[in-house]
Amino acid sequence: MIKFRIYTLGCKVNQYDSGRLERLLAQSGFMVGAKKVDLAIINTCAVTKTAIVKDRRMINLARKENPGARIVVIGCWPKAYELSEDVDLIGAEKTPELTAKKIKGLYGPGKKGVYNHSASLLSANSDRSRYFIKVQDGCNQFCSYCIIPYTRGRLHSRPQSQIIAEVKAAVASGYQEVVLSGIHLGLYGQEKAGNKTNLVVLMKKVLAIRGLGRLRLSSIEITEVTDELIGLMVQNKKVCQHLHISLQSGSDKILSLMNRPYDSKYFLSRVKKLRQALPFVAISTDVIVGFPGETDKDFSATYSFCREVGFSKIHVFSFSAHEKTPAAQMSGVVASEKIKERSQKLRSLSAELETKYQAEIKDYFSGQELAVVVEGEKNGRLKGKTEFYFDIYFSSKQIISASRKKPKLGDLVRIILL
Repeated sequence: MIKFRIYTLGCKVNQYDSGRLERLLAQSGFMVGAKKVDLAIINTCAVTKTAIVKDRRMINLARKENPGARIVVIGCWPKAYELSEDVDLIGAEKTPELTAKKIKGLYGPGKKGVYNHSASLLSANSDRSRYFIKVQDGCNQFCSYCIIPYTRGRLHSRPQSQIIAEVKAAVASGYQEVVLSGIHLGLYGQEKAGNKTNLVVLMKKVLAIRGLGRLRLSSIEITEVTDELIGLMVQNKKVCQHLHISLQSGSDKILSLMNRPYDSKYFLSRVKKLRQALPFVAISTDVIVGFPGETDKDFSATYSFCREVGFSKIHVFSFSAHEKTPAAQMSGVVASEKIKERSQKLRSLSAELETKYQAEIKDYFSGQELAVVVEGEKNGRLKGKTEFYFDIYFSSKQIISASRKKPKLGDLVRIILL
């Protein structure tokens, strides 16, 4: 029996693919191992130069931990580059099922497996307390700094029937929060013109599953925060009041250079519409600092805009030119020290806004009920994830229940916030 291990880098989509691939291979007669395996599979990321450095380090680690193993590189890197290392390359397939079949064909035989067997529905490596499910892959947006459309291909969505079956299996296994994820999640079902299926249609079907505690979106573009989505978030309390909406820059000049499909005025108008309906909604974001052509004035615009929006958290990324993207050829390269200085300033703002937002939520819900997913324990206190996507610590005495039994990991419980 062939022993294998999967090393994973990159986004939640990669993590999902690795988990599902692990289960599919195990169902087909391969054995999961820790070290000294026969087959070391590295699921790579190629979104930045830094990511590629990490890929190389992971390949070297896999060689060190598994002397004599076949090294198989999957994911985005093989789609972007031809590697000189002594490795076997399998590019970013559209589904883990296709990757599993290719690996089995190359390195089998293994026992005969049935790839759609119910035991293979769940991802083996999903978050322990919340279930992440990939519903969509690929992107047509072609932002000037991003390699993803070239490595993961154009938009393609999973059939609703597959998604519903997997979520039902996750709920039956004890998961009470499900997180929908994808490369361009907001365009689920929209790869074909006139398609009546969209993200909100999918969400409604998932929300109808008996036993589901709550539903969260991993990320979405501001252009996809539609009135229909806002309406669903208001109507169905199972939808978490949290959206991660990437801004990338608050300067209209830089947004244009990035080939982003909105300007700051549009972004702010949709945020205001969202907050009119959901005053306490958490809005986290991504910002790239040091994009080519970013002047002090442009960064100042970004800083001021982030403060005006009042994000609940800002994920700050220092620009790293990917040589195969248009941004790598742009003039106006920003000095690394300047990028570091600006990044630190924005991270300080993020900490300030994060503290302010959490204080407002805690003050409003003080003495009231609040639902949390149990994520662990520290110093005798339980740790829970709120729907607003920040953690709080509480005692078992705060849980609203007749028995007050200590909950297990992943349970959705209601507590009195003190």
